[in-house]
Formats: sequence, structure tokens, C-alpha cells
Amino acid sequence: MANALGLSIGATQLVAISDDPHSQPVVRSSILTLHDDAPPEVGVPTQPGLTLTGFVGRVGDPVGIVAADGSIHRAEWALTEAMRVLIADAASTANFTAPPVLSATVPAHWSPQTVATLREAIDRVPALAPGGRQLKLIPDARAALESLAAGPGTPDRGVVVVCDLGGSGSSITLADAARGFQQIGQTIRFADFSGQQIDQMLLTQVLTDLNQDPEGTTSVGALTRLRDQCRLAKERLSGDTTTSVPVQLPGITTDVRLTRAELEDHLRAPLSSLIDAIQDTVERNGIHPAHITAVASVGGGANIPLVTQQLSERMRVPVITGPEPQLASARGVALLATRPDLPPQDATAMRPVEQPPADATMMRPAPTGTGTFAAPVAAAASEEPELAWSQDDSAPDLAPLQETGYQSGYTVDLDDEYQGPTEATTARPELQFRHDPYTPTDEYDDYPPLPWYRRPLVWFIAAAAVAGIAFTGMMVSLTGSESPAPATTTPSVGVVPSTGDAPAEPPP
Repeated sequence: MANALGLSIGATQLVAISDDPHSQPVVRSSILTLHDDAPPEVGVPTQPGLTLTGFVGRVGDPVGIVAADGSIHRAEWALTEAMRVLIADAASTANFTAPPVLSATVPAHWSPQTVATLREAIDRVPALAPGGRQLKLIPDARAALESLAAGPGTPDRGVVVVCDLGGSGSSITLADAARGFQQIGQTIRFADFSGQQIDQMLLTQVLTDLNQDPEGTTSVGALTRLRDQCRLAKERLSGDTTTSVPVQLPGITTDVRLTRAELEDHLRAPLSSLIDAIQDTVERNGIHPAHITAVASVGGGANIPLVTQQLSERMRVPVITGPEPQLASARGVALLATRPDLPPQDATAMRPVEQPPADATMMRPAPTGTGTFAAPVAAAASEEPELAWSQDDSAPDLAPLQETGYQSGYTVDLDDEYQGPTEATTARPELQFRHDPYTPTDEYDDYPPLPWYRRPLVWFIAAAAVAGIAFTGMMVSLTGSESPAPATTTPSVGVVPSTGDAPAEPPP
């Protein structure tokens, strides 16, 4: 029996599913269509109306979405309206005996301000709080891990890399398996590998095979339909080695053959860049690659065999992918909806991320030497919930670098075991910069005066003197080469006839 309903919010798809393992998901495109004489629709519209798209990626944007009739709509309003319609559609097919507990995912890379904007919009819609229970917002990476833990299983120690391969981009999240998948660091958004880009690559190939210019004047509607066919072909190639794309363009009606090898040729370069970004994220968070215990691959792109193959080969860890990975976040958030240990605003008020001990994430110390990292100053207790590093926009991408490594708030003796935090920490520690790691911050000595021979003025005068001598020598040389040569008096030598007998002239 279903007791909860989970929603997955994505840039290209909206999904609703109950916590009943036998329930069928309701999947719609992220399109909201408004009608004057009918209820709004979510997904591909069945009748003409005022269509709004792209609202998921613009939540929190002060500039509204301009519709075809010139009306302006706030993106968060459009999203909450789409959520309300989707919940009503899903509740009509699920076996709810009471108002369900609602929960929804938000993209893990969203800023806390964006999530707070959506929270305010949700709280204005009574239908999104059935029975007076507030809808929970949970990062999609956390929800996906919950779904995988209930399905194929996940490690209970080490660091799990969540790779969400979505329609508009990919997200990279690190989670500590030993601490309930607590997030480590920030979620990294990688826009160069996405389902939409793959669809565009296949569309370009199909048009090229037909000797059509991808930048030509073919009608937008015809190209949109062809792109949808390319997307379906991409999905079929996850299980088949070859397929065909039906083409219906002005003056052209045919089928174009596509193979999995051709698809993989398009994927290799952006996929390699994505894995480079994963490895960089692991390194930037100070985690040794040997302490990665698994890669959780979710999202529609996880269905592609090459993705699993390349992740396994380069990361050298198991790749966990459940059935229908594009639904992993929705299934997981439905399971988390009734969890009493999750507050209603889990995504907007995440607890500060604590670095786990060595047997969990086994954080890598600085490469060489023995030293102590400056510990952050603990903040005073506050009634306001603290934000995690992953949700603090003001946090830098990298902690400031000191002589011995990253300023992380932990005392590390490289010849001993990991000691853990030295004192209570905040989400963002107070940063202290030192020019000498062995001098207290409040004791700065003035630099001693420079010797006379190291002062810039002396060097400048010396350089000017050398330049002057060189210039003078050059001028003297030029003057000498241009002066006329003095006239020389060479005495003339007359030819004096010899007094001896001259040779006789030969006879004529």
C-alpha cells in the first residue's frame, strides 16, 4: 500500500512515483501548457495552449519567462504549478487511502538561494501540503543513493561517487557511505556531457548523411520531430547494436541507419572529459583514488553501455547502476518521504559536512612533510540552520593553500593516523592567511632593510651606465665608418728604358 509520493525535478523530465514497489511512474516532459477553458497540462500538450518551457533551470531568476502571447511568468510559479498537476495525475492512479506524504528532489548543484526560492513558492500552494504536512526537498544525489541501496546495494564504507547523467548536463557528487551518504564537498556541474548534446550529435549525423545542412532553413517543427526520433534511436541503441531513424522532412521521406559504434564515436571525447572532471573532483576534495569504493551511475545516460565501461576502466571500482536509472532519484525520494530523521527542509538547511575518520573516507594528507593545518574558529551557536559547503555559494572552490597543504580545519600528522577535527567547525571556517607558518598571526616582524647593492635604484643606475657605454661605443664605431678616407700621396714611378740590348724585333 502506498503512503508516500516522490517527485523528481529535472530540466527535461518530471517524474512522480509512489513508494509502492509495484507502482508505475508518471513521466512527463518539463513542459507546462496553460489553457483558458481547461486545466493546465504537464508534458507534451494534447491541444493548443500557452506553452512554458525551461522553467526548471530558471528557478530564482528575477527575469520571468516570456510566453508566446507576451505574458511573463515566474519560473518557480511554473514549476510549482507543474508539480501540482503531476501530483494530481499520479495520485489518481496510485492506491492512496489517505493524503500521501510528499517529497521532491532538487538538483544537487542548486544554490541554497535557489532552493529557498522554490521552498517559498511551494509553501504558497496548499495542494502541495496535503494533510498539513510540508513537502520535503531532498538533493537528487542523496535520493538516488537511497534507491540504489534498496536495489542493487551500495558499499557501507569509503567514498561513493554519484554521477548523474541528465538531459541538460551531468552532476558529480561525493558521498560518505559510512555516514549515511553524507555529502562531501560541493556538487560539480559538468555541462559538456548531456542527453540533449548527444541528441544533437545524432541529428547532425542524420542530416549530413542526407546531404542536408544542419544550419539550413528546414522548418523548426520538422527538425524538432527528427530530433525526437534521434533521441528514441539513442535509447534503443542502449540495448540494440543497430537501429534506424525515420526521417520526414520537406521533400525527403526515408530511414537512416545508425549503429552503436557510431553513437560511441560521438560519446568518447565528452565522456573522457567527464571522467577527467570526476577525477579532478576527487583530488580537489583531498581523497585518495584508492579510497573510492564505487561509482553510482544514475540518470538517462547511465543506460549507455560505453558509459559503464569507461567509468569502470578509468575509475577502477565497481559501477552501480540500477534498472531504469533515469527513475532512481524519484524512487529514492519516495522512500525518503516517510523517514522521520529527515527534516522537511533537508535540502535548504543541510547540516554542516563533517569529514569522516580514516576508515570511512580516508582523507589523503598533504603530499610531503609534517605540519599542522590552521584550524577554523568555531562559530557561536545560532538558531539559524547551517549550510553545507555544497550549498554555500560564498564558499571558494578550493580552500586557501598554505605551506603544507589545504586549509581544511583538521590537524594532520603525516607520520601518524588521522586525528579528526580539532574542534567544532562551521560550514565555512574563518580563513586566516599567514606569510610565515611558524609565526603567530598577531606577530608580524617588519622585513629588514635591503643591502645597498640589492636596492632597485642601484641596479637601475648600473643598467643605465652599461646602456650608456654601449651606446657611446656604437656611435663611435658608426662615426669612424662614415668618415672619408684621407688622400694618400703615392710617388709616381717612371719607367726608365733599360740600357741593355733590347731584343730584336722579329722580321716582318
